[in-house]
Amino acid sequence: MAQLPLAIQLPDDETFATFEPGDNIELLDVVQQQQRGLVYLWGRQGVGKSHLLHALCANTQQPVMYLPLGELKDSIQPQVLQGLEQYSLLCLDDIEAVLSDTQWCYELFALFNRVRDLNHGLLVITARNAPAALDVAVADVHSRLQWGLTLQVKPLNDDHKVAALQARAKNLGLSLSEETAQFMVQRLGRDMRSLMRCLTKLDRASIAAKRRLTIPFVKDVLAI
Repeated sequence: MAQLPLAIQLPDDETFATFEPGDNIELLDVVQQQQRGLVYLWGRQGVGKSHLLHALCANTQQPVMYLPLGELKDSIQPQVLQGLEQYSLLCLDDIEAVLSDTQWCYELFALFNRVRDLNHGLLVITARNAPAALDVAVADVHSRLQWGLTLQVKPLNDDHKVAALQARAKNLGLSLSEETAQFMVQRLGRDMRSLMRCLTKLDRASIAAKRRLTIPFVKDVLAI
């Protein structure tokens, strides 16, 4: 993976191999095969949009730029977008965070035009809503966001969430039974981001206590 700006560190365990597709198998194939143009991924929080961007970045040796706009909007200026069309892979995560700002919209509009004219690499954007449902300060940005391929990242059902938890646990070197994973899904809510954070906490606690991930242990560590 090429160097990322602003000391952004991506999680090394969010790859295509650790992505539980659920009903997104076709989407996953398209995302991995796309080489040029614009791909717009939308879906509610916790469905795996950022995971897909991280996986794309990890899967290429070409120059990469990844910007989590929701995290960075208060610490960077819109002009940071100037020149980014030169990257073979450009990922703009959580674009909705800046769309109410006119200056950001002008810079985005110009960037989209440069990416299309250069036809050099792949621009992947994520948001919670489809392009037509976005509240955008500059109307022309709407048309640019619909210039390429728009794909909805569908949420996992409970069985897929159990499988995702077990796969991530295995990646961490943990043994997570189906029964315990089902308990976590049922008791901790069904947002995958929250579930994965809980699993990380359980991983640390399991190592410290030298305990297996049983339901009583999960209850104790997470106070549920």
